[in-house]
Amino acid sequence: MSRVLHRQAALLVLGLMPASLLAADGGWQREYDNGTSLTLGATARVRSFSYSPVRFGMGATDDGFTLYRGQFSADLRWAEHWQALAELGVYDQTGRKGGPGGSDRSGPDLHQAYLAWNSSGHVLRLGRQEMPFGSSRVIGVRDGQNIRQSFDGLRAARLLGERGRIDAIAVRPVETRSGGFDDRPDHDVGLWGIYAALAPAGSAPLKLDVYWLGYQREAGRFAMGSGREYRNSFGTRLHGKDGGWDWNNELIWQNGRFGDGDVRAWTLSTDNGYTFADMAWAPRLGLKADVASGDRDPHDGRLQTFNAMFPRAPYFSESSLLAPANLIDLQPELTVTPTQDTQWTLGWQFAWKHRRADGIYTTPTPAVPLAGTAGTARWIGHQLKLQGSWQITPQWEARLDLAHFQAGAGLRQAGGRDTDFVATTLEFTW
Repeated sequence: MSRVLHRQAALLVLGLMPASLLAADGGWQREYDNGTSLTLGATARVRSFSYSPVRFGMGATDDGFTLYRGQFSADLRWAEHWQALAELGVYDQTGRKGGPGGSDRSGPDLHQAYLAWNSSGHVLRLGRQEMPFGSSRVIGVRDGQNIRQSFDGLRAARLLGERGRIDAIAVRPVETRSGGFDDRPDHDVGLWGIYAALAPAGSAPLKLDVYWLGYQREAGRFAMGSGREYRNSFGTRLHGKDGGWDWNNELIWQNGRFGDGDVRAWTLSTDNGYTFADMAWAPRLGLKADVASGDRDPHDGRLQTFNAMFPRAPYFSESSLLAPANLIDLQPELTVTPTQDTQWTLGWQFAWKHRRADGIYTTPTPAVPLAGTAGTARWIGHQLKLQGSWQITPQWEARLDLAHFQAGAGLRQAGGRDTDFVATTLEFTW
């Protein structure tokens, strides 16, 4: 029964895509005389991956697989202040060695289902929901994987108009399961806090995010060992655009407890660039730099490894080979836009451990250390990546992602090898 359900899910995704060629832009919407409105929408995606090898060849070989995703939503609004949204998702995969991963396959299930009330700049939302914040460095939607990240709980917001908004959250991540309508909140993990995204008129074009997030999980795992993890994240983000310049810089400090010891961790992330808008193809030269702290001494009872909690999966590239923990990263990039509908980005990433004693961490989240990498050399390696996108029509988009990672001494001393990555994506949005 389960196998039939999963095949039906894949066929449903594939069947939606050609049928949608006749669909109108922006989904289907109907408004009623009493002010009630109903909006229906759908997305479908087919994405193929090839890793040669998986996880740098450490306990794994070459692998190629295809992911299928279909999501269907209904958004009902009434009485000026009320909203109910339901989004159904079906997911499947074919070809992955060893069977599907944790976020690959699921029968029909509610990806989002919430009730919201809004009035006079206040919003309350209760139920299952996505909630990306800022640059998704600590809370994102995990779009690189098949099943996106959603949370169960409460989100309350104060809207400040053009000056921004302030959100308070108390949620648990949704634990995805392979059957139908069996997803549930993960009671071993909790997330709560306040996030303020501000755009003060006097500081334009500079925008500021400030936040505090509390996080707890019963079984944290790092190179120094496993244990109950509790940490606070205090963050600030400066971002904006002015002329050809754009900037996005974020600093996070973490403290808390891990097992019987303390947590003291931090990260600094930057992504700054300049676009030559008057030149052909409007080239943008950019530089990304990241430092995510690592553990200096696994035996001193203090954990210094940064935990990004729920970041976007392709944090550094679509290959998602490295996670932002115990890492120093430098990545120059060139982006060109040959036409209004196409864009290409060429990047070159250089990566080191922050602390030699700590391990090298990989996705998916929660990040885990590669076995045997604690104590190896600091040089992880470098990665050349090429990303391209083509907006075929307003509803259809195609993407191509290529990467070659040349393993450095930090990986090779633990048995790691060079890795090649290819991904193709075809996505429909209605």
